[in-house]
Order: sequence, then C-alpha cells, then structure tokens
Amino acid sequence: MLISIRPKYVFVSILVLEVLLHWNIWTRDIMGIHAWRQTQTMSVVENFAFEDMNILNPRINPRGDGDGIFRMEFPLMQWVFAWFYRWFGAHLTIARVLTFIISLFSVLGFYRLLRCYELSRSTSALGAWCFAWSPLLFYYSVNPLPDNLALCFAIWSFGFLKRHQQSGSTRSVAAFAILLALASAVKLPFILFGTAYLPILFRNLQRPALKGLLVHPLIIVANLLPTAAWYIWVIPQWKNTALIGGISAETSFNYQEAIENIWGVFHSQLPELFINYGSVLFFLFGITVFFQTKGRLDKYASELLVLAAVIAFYLYEVNMIGMEHDYYLFPFVPFIFLIVTAGMHAVLSNKRVWLQYLGVLGLIILPATAYLRAFQRWTPMGNQKPLMANKEELKLLTPNDELVVVGNDASTHVYLYHLGKKGWTFEQNWLNASQLSDYIDRGAKYLYSNTDFVEQEESISQFLGEPIFQKDGITVYPLKKLSDS
Repeated sequence: MLISIRPKYVFVSILVLEVLLHWNIWTRDIMGIHAWRQTQTMSVVENFAFEDMNILNPRINPRGDGDGIFRMEFPLMQWVFAWFYRWFGAHLTIARVLTFIISLFSVLGFYRLLRCYELSRSTSALGAWCFAWSPLLFYYSVNPLPDNLALCFAIWSFGFLKRHQQSGSTRSVAAFAILLALASAVKLPFILFGTAYLPILFRNLQRPALKGLLVHPLIIVANLLPTAAWYIWVIPQWKNTALIGGISAETSFNYQEAIENIWGVFHSQLPELFINYGSVLFFLFGITVFFQTKGRLDKYASELLVLAAVIAFYLYEVNMIGMEHDYYLFPFVPFIFLIVTAGMHAVLSNKRVWLQYLGVLGLIILPATAYLRAFQRWTPMGNQKPLMANKEELKLLTPNDELVVVGNDASTHVYLYHLGKKGWTFEQNWLNASQLSDYIDRGAKYLYSNTDFVEQEESISQFLGEPIFQKDGITVYPLKKLSDS
C-alpha cells in the first residue's frame, strides 16, 4: 500500500496543523523548558534592535554596568530578527513566526534531501511529514533558538552534497560549502557535517581530476574561513569551560552519570521526543533495511561518517548536555529521519496488509502524539511562575534605565529579560555584602529578590530600603549606600 499523494497536500496539511496546534503559543511569553536559552537569544535580539545593530557586537542583559557585548555563536538569526523588531516593534509573536518559517524551510529541505535518494515524491513528502512531527522539532519550531537556523542550513547543505555526489557539479559543492559555513557559524557543532565530503575526496584521489582534488576542496575551505575566523576570535572569550573542554574539563569524569545520560537519551528521549511514538515502528524497520542493504558502508559512507562524528561529539559533551539540553542533539535529527523514512517505505510496501494499515495509522496519529508530548513544555517552571504572574507590574515598577540586582536566577537571563532591565544576577544565595556594595557603587538602584536570604542576612539587609513590591515570594527593594542611611 504505497500511498500516492501530492507533496503540496502534505505541506499544506503540515502548515495548517502546525498553526492550529500552536494556536495558544503564538502570543505566549517565553516560559517552560529552556526558557534560559530562549531569553538569552531574545535579549540579544532586543539589544540589537534598540541599542546597536552592529552584528559583531551582540549584547546581553546580565552586563552589570558594562556594555554587555557577549560573543558566542555568530548571531545571524538574532540580527535578522532584530530588523523585524525595529520595523514592527518588540512583539514576541514576530520572533515565533520567523522561527516557524525557518522550521518550514527545514521540512522542505528534508523533502529535497529525500528526493536525492531517488525516492518518489509521495514517499519523500511522507518522510518530511514524519520529520515535521518530531515532538522535539514541534516544540522548538516556534521557540527562538539559533539551533533552528543551523539545522535548516545543515539539512540543505547535506542535500546539495548528495546532488554533488550524483552529478559532480561545482555549483552543488559551492552551495554545500556556503550552507555548511552558515550552519557552523550559527552553531559550531554543525561543522561536523563537513566530514560528509571526506569519502568524496578519497574517491577523487583514486581518479585524479583538477576539480575533485583542488577546486572543490578549495571552495569548501574558502567558505569556512570566515566561520573559522569568528570562532578563533570569540572562543578565548568564553567562560564556560565545561562546554569548551567537554570531558577533559572534569577533574574526575563521572562515568556513572555519563551512562545514565546515554541510557536516558536512548530509551526515553529517542523514541518519545526525537522520533515520536507514531514513527517508532518505521525507525525499527529502517534499521533493518539498512543492515539488509548490500554495500551499505560504501553507499552511505558520507552519512555514516557524519553520524560517527556527531556521536563522538555527544560522548565528548555527554555530561554537559545531560538530559536537559536536548537541542544540542539537533545534528542527529536528519539521520534519525532518514532511517524513519526508509522504514516507512518498507512498512507501507510490506506484503502483510495489517502491517500496512498499522503504518497508515502511525502516520495519521503523528500530529496528535507530537502535541501531547510537547504541549506541557510551555508551562512555567519553578520561580518562573510568580515572575510571569507579576511580570507587567514588575516591569513598570522601576525605570528601565536603572541598573538592578536580581536573584536567585541560575540562568542569569530569564529574570532580566522579562523585567526589561540590565544589571547583575546571583543564584543559590551567592551574594555577599562586599559584592552588593560594589554593585551599588557602580550604579545598582534596586534589588529584585525571590529569596528570604537577603532579609535574613544582616550584612545584606543593611543595604535595603523599604520594599516597594512584595507578592508571591518576590520582593523589590530600593538599594542604598551605607553612607546614605
């Protein structure tokens, strides 16, 4: 029962269902899972839009009394979003819609990639359907993270490489190189997709030709040079030694934690969050199809090499990624759904009619199972709840141009973003009198606190004026110098 369906009907269905299933999210504020990274991203967007549009100077809110310039990934997505904020105002719905457009291009790119494997239009469209309803992608498809743009570039890049494998076209290898460079600039781990070219290069060594041995590699290297220059410049400025150093950053590598994280990703996140329960049958059949394919190591050398590189990256960063940072695993997603598509084709063309109908049922339930797995991820968590409940009042409580101190906020970004303020943050009550005194000397005017510690610790409380807000565990104090009291 190979389904014959026009791709445009599949894509229109994806568009309509995605819009409807995200209906309560388009205007929802940033909250829930990974609000930390989203608020950091949107702080950069807002600061581009309303402070400085220099793309080389992304700025964050936890800046103390400094300029806030903080360079990580190349902020292409944040900079483009900022233009829309300048034109239409600071409305989060704009960022959600722009992120959604990026996600739609990822789906289209995956369809184009599948077509490179000589699959029919119907099969490729249904493979893209499965891809679109990954609960992981469904959640992030409207959440502003640069990883979305990097994934989109990487998928299109790999598609052009597959075309180059078929035609040897210089134009295709140039498109691969440009998109690979953009993907890597926006999110560095996607540089690993560049290993896909190595099997092609090795084959070219066996039948030497000027283009294959010199021109094409030079095109790739030349396009990657700006990305390399960016990271050579900014990585020394990074303070997250765990991210840079991976397992080597730990004085004693926690093997038990690593095994628990790997097992958690494999047995829990892979089937329910990455694949979708409705596509698990396809994934299992896809693995079988792969091992039954003759000459598979040679035929899929590029895919296997990238997959091996991504696995190595994951193992290197396993405890830093943990179970929380699922978006770090975006580089796995295209390869997971290449397997899913192969399995879907095998199920729908199986001689057992009951299996075919089971496959059709799996395809039908994908939107519902994606929604059910993801919808609770937009629920505010922990101390986000009182913040969101009182956000508008807290924002208007103090002038936006006054520096503030905020805590506890382990993210350093969530509170300052929602308050629309700049200044300092602390976590786990890690604030002492000398720090607070220094902040006040440098211009801090108010303390936003969600902890009783600041009142109970006499060395801290002496800097606090009478509260101007006290509700739901959040208290706002004017700050004073001791000489003023």
